[in-house]
Amino acid sequence: MWIDYSKKIDIKNLNIIFNTDNQTPFLSNNIIVSMEQTHSNNVQITTGNSKIYKDTDALFTSNNAFALEIKVADCMPIFLFDRNSSLFGTIHAGWKGLAEGIIENSIELLEKNNFQLDDIIVFIGPSISQKNFEVQSDVMSYFDSKFSIVKDEKIFLSLQDIAIDKFTSFGISNIIDIKECTYDNLSYHSYRRNKTNERMKGWIYYNE
Repeated sequence: MWIDYSKKIDIKNLNIIFNTDNQTPFLSNNIIVSMEQTHSNNVQITTGNSKIYKDTDALFTSNNAFALEIKVADCMPIFLFDRNSSLFGTIHAGWKGLAEGIIENSIELLEKNNFQLDDIIVFIGPSISQKNFEVQSDVMSYFDSKFSIVKDEKIFLSLQDIAIDKFTSFGISNIIDIKECTYDNLSYHSYRRNKTNERMKGWIYYNE
């Protein structure tokens, strides 16, 4: 199944698409660059030297020749782009990445490379919702209790609220949360639902 969110971001020639069937989009003018995701806090800016970045969970570029790929099955696929420049990127963020600073490291990398944050837009794609993401106290110890609810003595954590809070702390407030739950939607892959090894793949890219 193909899912196209390009109209929701409404930026000329910028595409965000997903596929649930391990298919790859036909891109005649873009080189697909992917990550060997390890729930790390490692971030990279790609210059085209590699088509897959090992031990990496966030990838950015300002080169429209690339299409950046991400794989998820409950973790958040987060896409960043700038309405006024060619910067775009993707972040793979589960609770481990959030706890270890994947978002903070991403912003630090962008600032170090003189990218401006003022016009950055954040798009949070399909991911597990709070009501389905039960955690134990060891996971909860990394986060403020304001991001959790307790029901029937069980703790449920909102990954999306944590991410939004982190971005707004850097002055990034233009955030689109698609609010689609991978656990509830049986068309999406969810590790929490059935321990699947399957992953949804997503891509962000420009076509001219």
